[in-house]
Formats: sequence, structure tokens, C-alpha cells
Amino acid sequence: MTEKEFIQKWVDKIKAELKRFPEDFINVTEVEEVPLPGKILFLNPPLFGSYQLSDEAGDTFYSTDDMFRAKYVYYANRVKPNSVKVPVDQLKNYEAVRDYERYLDGFLKEMEKEFKQTFQKTKGFKIISSQIFSTLNLTRT
Repeated sequence: MTEKEFIQKWVDKIKAELKRFPEDFINVTEVEEVPLPGKILFLNPPLFGSYQLSDEAGDTFYSTDDMFRAKYVYYANRVKPNSVKVPVDQLKNYEAVRDYERYLDGFLKEMEKEFKQTFQKTKGFKIISSQIFSTLNLTRT
């Protein structure tokens, strides 16, 4: 198996099994609707305790002092919706983000195990896993 075939295999596998965030990770009724621009956003490093989501031009679309709320909106923006429903309860945001990150980590662990079994050079895994996640527009912050 080549690295290219490995990448394609995992892209197909994750695409087939991937749960939707946040729908598959929360079950709450009390939410706040956050408008989004419908384009790729970046989660910037914290600045004075504030977390901001901005576009490629650097325009800020969302700002919060809660890291998990910022991650929640960031992960929900994966499919570029025009808005996202964010739980009002901070604990629900934390739990959804935690569960989603564990879910993605599960893919990474399984992928790394297979990579090490398939290829002798194990140093290329980070590059390969990044390519797979990038192809699927997935990020793990």
C-alpha cells in the first residue's frame, strides 16, 4: 500500500463514519443562535483572555472569553453554515467539545496504529494525518 492509497482509504473511512458536530454531540433545548459568514474561519490564539474566530482577511466574526464556546463555534463551522445553535449552558459546550475531540482522537489513534503496521518509517504520520484531516476539512485544536 502506498501513502496515497493509505490517505484515500482513511478519507473514505472517516467520511463514511463521521458524526456531525454539533448535532450528534448535544441534546439541549436552551440555545443561542450565532450568525456565521458561511466561509472558512480560523481560531486565533487567545488575546488578553479573548478567543476570536476570523476569516482569511483577518476580519473577526466571533469573539468570546470562553475557550470551549470558541471551539464549539469553530468546530460547528466546518461545513460553513450561516448560523449555529450554541447551548447557553457552558458545561454543555465543554462536554460537546470534549466528546468531539475524543471522537477525532479515536480516528487519529486508529489511523496511527495502522500507519505503523503498514509503513516502516513512522515519522511521516503527522504529515499524513494532517493531509487526511485537511481533505475532510477537519481540525483538531
